[in-house]
Amino acid sequence: MLQPGRILCLDFLVILLGMLFVLPGCRDSPSANTGEQSAYMADYEAPASKWGFIDTTGNLVIEAIYDDVGPFSEGLAAVNFKGLWGYIDKTGKTVIQPIYRSAWAFHEHKARVKPFNQPDQFITASGDVISSGNWIAIDDFAEGLARVQSGNTFGYIDTSGKILLPPVYFGGGSFQQGLAVVSNEEKTGMINRRGEEIIPMIYDRVKCYVKEGVVICNKADTSVAYDLHGRELAIISGVKMIESDGQLISVSLDTMMYFFDLKQQRLLKESPWRSIVYLGEGRWAGKNKNGFMLLNEKGEILRRKTFAQINRFTEGIAVYYTGTDWGYMDVDGTDLTIDVFGLAWDYKEGFARADFADGIAFLDRQQRLAFYPPPGTTDMRDFSEGLAPVQISK
Repeated sequence: MLQPGRILCLDFLVILLGMLFVLPGCRDSPSANTGEQSAYMADYEAPASKWGFIDTTGNLVIEAIYDDVGPFSEGLAAVNFKGLWGYIDKTGKTVIQPIYRSAWAFHEHKARVKPFNQPDQFITASGDVISSGNWIAIDDFAEGLARVQSGNTFGYIDTSGKILLPPVYFGGGSFQQGLAVVSNEEKTGMINRRGEEIIPMIYDRVKCYVKEGVVICNKADTSVAYDLHGRELAIISGVKMIESDGQLISVSLDTMMYFFDLKQQRLLKESPWRSIVYLGEGRWAGKNKNGFMLLNEKGEILRRKTFAQINRFTEGIAVYYTGTDWGYMDVDGTDLTIDVFGLAWDYKEGFARADFADGIAFLDRQQRLAFYPPPGTTDMRDFSEGLAPVQISK
């Protein structure tokens, strides 16, 4: 049972080669005070409350001295100190000095940063810069590639900063299992790491479900589903495909939504819904006039209780909202708590934030009170690599 405690406040084939610049590490060098930086700092207002980090026992292990912080990733976290961004390690040691206007999390040992008076670029964990006069960093690295911008178009670089796929795309996303959704001036498709079209760029919308092995594509009044090799799985006229779990595809027809069974190759019109949402882990939420109901991997009602909202499953647990209170359920639809919380968040690394009775605290996987954050905490975020940010009033 949760016990009352301290009250807390709630808290996105032009140039193939160019000169690549790999600059020396700037961990211990202050940023030049440019005109842009001077104007930025003149308008900067530091918050009264500062951010630090707690461990999984609730102890403050990194002092709350930062204006803002990001989550830990690959052992480092971006932190804002007096208006400028740098990086610290898990001991709180500054490993990259705060000299940037903006900074993002590390992915595959590289992070995007925004310097003053320079385009967005990448840095390594040692502070070395990877940049070029031919591109601007746009997305994080994934599978050894990162999307970059050149003029009004996009391409992909490798980890050395060399352009691997030329900037001929007008839109795109990160690579997953060697595939990326990209767009030309008008239409969208999917390419592999060699730039070959696995799915032709003829669609208005393409959504790839890598884990489920399905890509759903829509154009005009026709929808097509493919596997990850570009083989056609299904084609339906007159509907719009929305989401898929690898077995079912939710489709929109007129004002209602239905399931299309990939194995049976038929539209399950006997089960219409006002809305259908994929929750992950083989579970769906179907909405009727009373609210959302939990559905299984066959689109069948798993639990007849209705909800105003059901979040996606994370770590086998989903947050739900009844319209008045929040609670948690497992993938079988079994209540893990009574509808007791004033607000609840998803699970991350075995812990979830919840607002009950007298304030917000962290819960463990058994929905027991794990701990309260330190005294004076006014905001807190999810755990990442065993540490969670907390904002403390000074």
